[in-house]
Amino acid sequence: MPPAVRAGLWRDPVLIALAVSAVIVVGAFLLDVGTPRAQMIACWVISPILDFALYWLSRQVCRTPGLPPHVRRFWGAVGVGGLLFMAGDLVQLFSIVADPAINRITFHPVQSATMMLGVVVMMVGLLLPQRAASRSPREQTRLLLDTAILMSASAVVAWCLMTRPGMAGAPPEALFLAVFGCGVVLCGIFAAVRAGLTGVSPMSRIAAVPMVTAPVGLALSSVLLPSGSVQNTGVQMAAVVFPCFLVLAGPRLQFLHGVDGLDGGEWFNRRRRYSVLPYSGTLVCAIALVYVLAYRGLGVSAWGALAGLLINVGLVIARQVLALAENDDLVGAIRHREQRLTSLLEHSSEIISIAGTEGGFTYASPAVERVLGFPVADVIGKCSLDILHREDRARLAADLDELYATPGAELTFQGRYRHADGSWRWLEVVAVNLSREPGIDGVVCNSRDVTESRELHERLRFQAGHDDLTGLANRREFTAAMDACPGDATVLLIDLNGFKHINDTYGHAAGDAVLRHVADLLRDCTGPDDVPARLGGDEFAVLTSGDRPAAELTVARMRAAFARPAMIDGRELTVGASIGLATGPAGGGDHLLNTADLLMYEEKQHSRTLTS
Repeated sequence: MPPAVRAGLWRDPVLIALAVSAVIVVGAFLLDVGTPRAQMIACWVISPILDFALYWLSRQVCRTPGLPPHVRRFWGAVGVGGLLFMAGDLVQLFSIVADPAINRITFHPVQSATMMLGVVVMMVGLLLPQRAASRSPREQTRLLLDTAILMSASAVVAWCLMTRPGMAGAPPEALFLAVFGCGVVLCGIFAAVRAGLTGVSPMSRIAAVPMVTAPVGLALSSVLLPSGSVQNTGVQMAAVVFPCFLVLAGPRLQFLHGVDGLDGGEWFNRRRRYSVLPYSGTLVCAIALVYVLAYRGLGVSAWGALAGLLINVGLVIARQVLALAENDDLVGAIRHREQRLTSLLEHSSEIISIAGTEGGFTYASPAVERVLGFPVADVIGKCSLDILHREDRARLAADLDELYATPGAELTFQGRYRHADGSWRWLEVVAVNLSREPGIDGVVCNSRDVTESRELHERLRFQAGHDDLTGLANRREFTAAMDACPGDATVLLIDLNGFKHINDTYGHAAGDAVLRHVADLLRDCTGPDDVPARLGGDEFAVLTSGDRPAAELTVARMRAAFARPAMIDGRELTVGASIGLATGPAGGGDHLLNTADLLMYEEKQHSRTLTS
């Protein structure tokens, strides 16, 4: 229960008033205040008031919004039982007041009938069918055995009380009330365990304490009082009134607890109370048998207690056999899961590993040998960062430090890991820091080989930005490089002279060879940071990384290279070229290309004039 709710219960005015009233009334009876007749009248005046309070408090619970139907039905039955109790107690009060000669406790037949009827109504509300729980047949059998063990122990105690010497001279109605009281206890035990069996309960755990304890007190008073086992009138009246006070706490606690306080019938499962029930029930039977043998000798009570003990032990043995069968199935299921997990790990294409907080492998699946070529024994204890590429380690250093230092952190990355043969494999790693998880205490990594997909991706990216014939950058890649260039840029535009004549004379194969030759010339004449490109047809361009003087030197190298004859398909050919050079803001890529194109065209016209 949350601390705030617990504190609210202690400050509730209704519960405080009930507690104070119970202490005053029950204390006065136990102190034997007043004459026996005055005590009886006081008892039967107070009882109807408490019965009506039970009805009123139960109705409050029924009006709680969102209450499940079975809970509303039970508390409605409790309210009806309270009205029946009130009717019987009023008849009892009138009978005592009307007959001044009554000076000892005597239950009126109407009072006894209404009391039994009220209890029956409440039990029916508790035992009516409820929604089924999702439990296996074996679990239901186990819970039913627990129920039978508890009920057999309760039956032994009831038998010992029913067969005690004082009951021999009791009138038939007293014997009937005693049997009825024991039946109430047995029904209450069955209903409590049934709550665990069905998975639902009509009351919270805190409300169940007084609701279960009060019927036990009622049962004891039904067994002891009519037979004359208790002679003092004050004690008799206290035994009658105290359960009435106690039961009132149940609906009030449920009302304060609300819908959220319903435990869903999980009282037993949450604290594993079933584990001690068989032994506690057997212990109760044994104590009852020893007590009867010690104080009454071998008689009807002892034989009945012995029979109950034997039945109880038989039920405990059956439950233990069932528990052994469940344990055997559980061990088999665990072994099956272990075998399945081992098979999955052995045949998985992904590497599943655990690295300690310092980076050393504490576990690695067999896939590490298939993917990286390292035997599992050679990997354990090695640092996972030792086989990570130096560049990737530097790139991921901050993220990896945070991953290893932060429990619960997750990281997905791709990196190059060294293969046993010295090559590098790209792995995609999904890592989770589970250093606080028992049995793991490290970073769990799922790694899969993505080398082929990375190579395919790089190949497709290269093809999208480069010319298929020459391998130079295409127009799109060239434009992107210009846009990414900060400040001013220098562009060279190259157009081949006489290429159409070579293509028409020697064929397209020779023309393609010329284009590849020109591409090689551009690579030889440009620097590592320059971007040579084929814009289309016999038109080429170069984005230089240096200033204009450096670009002019590059143009000079190109002119010298183009002037030298080249061996093309076994023929010595000279491939001429016109070059235009333009410098300006990189953002105006089209403007620079247009300017370079105009300068290149002027040069081409000038060369034609000289040729003619």
